[in-house]
Amino acid sequence: MAITDNLRMVLKVCQLYYIENLSQKEISSQLGISRPQISRILSNARNNNVVTVQINNPFVEESKLERALVERYRLKDALVLDTTADRPGHSEAEFGKMAAECIDAYIMDHNRVGVMSGQTIANLARSVQRINRRGLEFVPLVGGIGATGAGWHANAIAQRLAECSGGNCYILNAPIIVQSRQSRDILIREPEIASVLQKGAACDAVIVGIGEINEDSTNVKAGALDRDSVKRLKEAGAVASVCTTYLNAQGKIIGTEQDERTIGITLEQLKRSRTIALAIGKSKTESIKAALSSGYIDVFITNTETAREIAN
Repeated sequence: MAITDNLRMVLKVCQLYYIENLSQKEISSQLGISRPQISRILSNARNNNVVTVQINNPFVEESKLERALVERYRLKDALVLDTTADRPGHSEAEFGKMAAECIDAYIMDHNRVGVMSGQTIANLARSVQRINRRGLEFVPLVGGIGATGAGWHANAIAQRLAECSGGNCYILNAPIIVQSRQSRDILIREPEIASVLQKGAACDAVIVGIGEINEDSTNVKAGALDRDSVKRLKEAGAVASVCTTYLNAQGKIIGTEQDERTIGITLEQLKRSRTIALAIGKSKTESIKAALSSGYIDVFITNTETAREIAN
């Protein structure tokens, strides 16, 4: 009889390993059974339901939504946070706090981390207390988004995250949109600006938001875009923006006249980076679906309400 068929011995090994917390080496010494045999006994016990594992998961619904998002959009990971217990109208702030507690799980020591501008990423940065990673560099992926909302700017976010990690940051001294292609070309040839853009295109990980194409978007509120620009983007089929890239409803990158006037990093330049996107809100459903369908997003962090809309 094979030792894996000896139920009494199987139960004895499982008792010692799972209940009495003995190591495989200790069990081998005590019972006189080789470690490879111990390993096979434990493996067969799991496969034959002699031993079952129960995980007391308080996040069952969130876990189901995460799996649904990963499978549907072929993501590497998804994180769904329950903000429903928060006061009405405060879900964005609560989401920022909860995401801040998890963000360093997606960043490794000595990573160069690119950051996008926007309210969602700013909420995250304001809520971070400490990033437990060493030797980090933070790089703004886009220029300033306007004359207002300075806390939403990628430069401010990079500075805040560097302070929370004890790392370094760079500053991109340029606006996100200028009046002409000629102005853009002059600025991106400036050595300091060119250096930061080069670093932004060579990040290990990037933290980005997903923007809507409407008059309530951060770019419009901050003054980077006007109503006519939004109208032209909609006419071109744009439903979402990520960094300086615009996407249609199918997640395909579309070219616009603004591309020639924009200073920042595109999604195509980030295809080798680990791209972590954060977004919430039913109004953003179409934009989020487009961004996730693009194939450029590796990790998506959202809340339960938004995840249900997208998963459905």
